[in-house]
Amino acid sequence: MNLVNAEKKNAAVAMVLCVVPGGGQFYTERYIPGVIIGATEVALGYYAYKYHTEGKHEKRNSLLWWGLFVFGYSLADAYVGAKMYGFDVEADIDRVSLGYSWQW
Repeated sequence: MNLVNAEKKNAAVAMVLCVVPGGGQFYTERYIPGVIIGATEVALGYYAYKYHTEGKHEKRNSLLWWGLFVFGYSLADAYVGAKMYGFDVEADIDRVSLGYSWQW
């Protein structure tokens, strides 16, 4: 991949899209983590609401803390994904060369 002409992703937009569960990951075209994070945030929110209506405040608070952790991870992952978007991880082996020479 040519990094000079690589499309850039805006990290601020990726972080704003984290308001939508998994939105930042979808913006950076990382669909599998987006689905996993989105489903986790929705499930934690659902069960936190369910426990709130049942009066189980200790369980609700625990799920809200886990939800906050997942949301923080989502923000960090979206930010790094936007900054690293277009970065080619694999090294081009044809461009790597090792040489050794002897001079007398």
